[in-house]
Amino acid sequence: MSTAPLVTVFTPTYNRAHTLHRVFDSLRAQTLSDFEWLVIDDGSDDKTQELIKVWNRSSNFPIRYFWQERAGKHAAHNRALREARGYFFACVDSDDALAPSALEKLTSLWNSIPEQERLTFYAVAGLCCDQNGKIVGDCFPTDPFDADSRELTYVHHINGEKWGFGLTGVLRRHPFPNIPGADFIPEGIVWSSVAKNFKMRWTNEVVRTYYINDRETGPTLSRRASLGDHGLGRWHYYTWLLNNDLEYFFSSPIPFLKAAVILPILAHFAEQSLGATLRSLNSVAAKALVLSALPVSFGLYTFDRMRNRPRAISPKR
Repeated sequence: MSTAPLVTVFTPTYNRAHTLHRVFDSLRAQTLSDFEWLVIDDGSDDKTQELIKVWNRSSNFPIRYFWQERAGKHAAHNRALREARGYFFACVDSDDALAPSALEKLTSLWNSIPEQERLTFYAVAGLCCDQNGKIVGDCFPTDPFDADSRELTYVHHINGEKWGFGLTGVLRRHPFPNIPGADFIPEGIVWSSVAKNFKMRWTNEVVRTYYINDRETGPTLSRRASLGDHGLGRWHYYTWLLNNDLEYFFSSPIPFLKAAVILPILAHFAEQSLGATLRSLNSVAAKALVLSALPVSFGLYTFDRMRNRPRAISPKR
């Protein structure tokens, strides 16, 4: 049997044969070689499989490829956790790239955590830059900086793209929920869930290139045409958010006000009644927040429908 790698680098992909080379090339340049690349192909019908076969013949690191029927990134993530052999688990999207020393830097960052404290940590992460080298998101006030991901957002108000890896064993205990019919579930539901029990160590070192407004990348899940896109999964996420993180309302009200406004709209698109939505909320405070936001929800929904209304086609003359 081969020795298990230190890191499993997981890439979910769907028809990204034209950008996947970014991940592969950046992995070939890594200064730490103790990793495997696990590619979960979520139903691609382009040349992804052929590309992986070619790379596998020349790669200096193991590549494991799995094709599955289209089920969404969250399902690919759960599959990857079942298949992962590494002690650490990292997700690199199919249109991104890593800095050459990313895995080495994060390994050193993990080793910098005092051994007697490591049981309270599960991950390490650093900053991201865009394809022009500009930092994407906020930097940390100190380096290193220790905080769980909920504290990072709600208490310290540090936002923007970050990237790192976490303990595979911990992440396996916090998979994405299985929601029949949902094709996308926001990742925050996983990171906030883990944050209830574990901290992270953060660094101001840049470890990932995040491509923004890139023609080669094309459309992504973060670029929604309508408020109702991926309604069921997002409805579940915002319900979870109001049920689990509302204790941070007074230190960071905006995420919860946004959730209260968007939840009735998502309920409509997810075919969930307002009554069912209110019953899914555990606290009186969460229910009151949603009810008080209904006028704004209605106005936003009306605007969204008008913006996305099919335009009449003028007859040719």
